[in-house]
Amino acid sequence: MVSLFITGTDTDVGKTVVTSLLTAYFHKKGQNVIPYKPVQSGALEVEGKLVAPDIEIYKRALPKVNEKMINTYLLKKASSPHLAAREENIQIYPSVIIENIRLLEKQHDIVLVEGAGGLIVPLKDDGYSIIHLIKDANIPVLLVARAGLGTINHTILSVMAMREAGIEIAGIIMNQLAKEDQVIEQDNRKMIEKITNIPVIGVIPYIENVETLFQEDDLLNEILSSLQLKEIKI
Repeated sequence: MVSLFITGTDTDVGKTVVTSLLTAYFHKKGQNVIPYKPVQSGALEVEGKLVAPDIEIYKRALPKVNEKMINTYLLKKASSPHLAAREENIQIYPSVIIENIRLLEKQHDIVLVEGAGGLIVPLKDDGYSIIHLIKDANIPVLLVARAGLGTINHTILSVMAMREAGIEIAGIIMNQLAKEDQVIEQDNRKMIEKITNIPVIGVIPYIENVETLFQEDDLLNEILSSLQLKEIKI
């Protein structure tokens, strides 16, 4: 059994895409994998029912996934979870999340836990954040970072924060959020690996329509084969 916590250098860096891609990869390998999104804010209302948008992406990689198993807190407001929970009179209990992770670990070969936003995103009004949850769950982290300009600073600061907290970092995946200067992107990867001594296990190319990714087998297989998952330090 292996668990990985998928966190990012910021909001909207592609954690859900990476989680879904890894789900597809391990599923294709015949392993019993499950993605888990403990806290989802920004829920959508569809036909009178709240829907977790990240889980809708997961389902493209693993259609038969049990939605009730893979999400614990579903919040309407598209904001930091602590604020959404406060406005909706919901109490987030980290202990419940960790219990759910342990249960999923007993039932599956691989559990991919996706965080909310970046490391210092509060889950509770007392400041308990994603980084505290990772520490308490004692799970190695796969860090998702932008590929383009500015990522060196954000990525290395995230690595520094996790190392200070004593969190194991399994690897880094870079995500092309736009079509940018390839020279900059290549140098970003080189410098991040050099400064952190953590492997960048792959770069996900810019994808115009993520929802169709899992319908295009050739593109999906090309991306999955490019990821050097054997480099993950777990």
